[in-house]
Amino acid sequence: MRTSKFLSIACICFFLSACVSSLLIGNQMQSKLMWSFLKPLVGFDPNEVNLFETPMVKDRMTALLGDKYEPTMKLLRTAQEIQQEGALFYVASRYAPPKVQAITDKAAMVWNADTNQMAVMLIKDGTPEIISEQVEGAKQAITPVLPKELQAAYDKAQATKKAIEEKQKALLDVQKMVENPIEAAADNINQKMDDAANNSIKKAKTQATENLQQALPAMPDADQEQQELEDALKREAEQMKKL
Repeated sequence: MRTSKFLSIACICFFLSACVSSLLIGNQMQSKLMWSFLKPLVGFDPNEVNLFETPMVKDRMTALLGDKYEPTMKLLRTAQEIQQEGALFYVASRYAPPKVQAITDKAAMVWNADTNQMAVMLIKDGTPEIISEQVEGAKQAITPVLPKELQAAYDKAQATKKAIEEKQKALLDVQKMVENPIEAAADNINQKMDDAANNSIKKAKTQATENLQQALPAMPDADQEQQELEDALKREAEQMKKL
């Protein structure tokens, strides 16, 4: 039964390869063709069904990745299964190149059936990145959606990268103190002076605001003063008439 399914998939691949030009019909047609192509392939090894060589996938991937196409595909070809999570169809690399590093190199290709958006999540040499198709000339970008597995890997890579950068900064500060202790001390003093000045200004502004708020109730009402003046003038005028 699996052999029969594989032959059916091969026929679909051949048909779609012959109809690549028809993908220019429009976004809706392209989305339907992509769905018809990927849905039966869920669970298969992407390399066995030539997923990455199918024109409707390869053309979009090369246009999306540019110079990053080959290194990304080197990782993607290690994927073992085409997976689906809701409207998301994806493949993800399964091994790391022989490198000693804090973050494992990883690549994943995701197609969103709801938006017809192709996206690639790439973690290379500790740097996480998401590259996605966008509608040309659109005022608002389409935010790519990742499956839970990939989102967790991306978030972990971002957190690790941030921690490494903070550690590197701390090491540079220590190195600067060792190499130029006077300059480092001066920078430290200047920073503390700036912080103290900023705190003083902030406290002064807060105190001035509080003083103003306390003084406002005690200030005479301008409208009330004007009314009292008008009443006094009226009384004066009435006394003049009596004389």
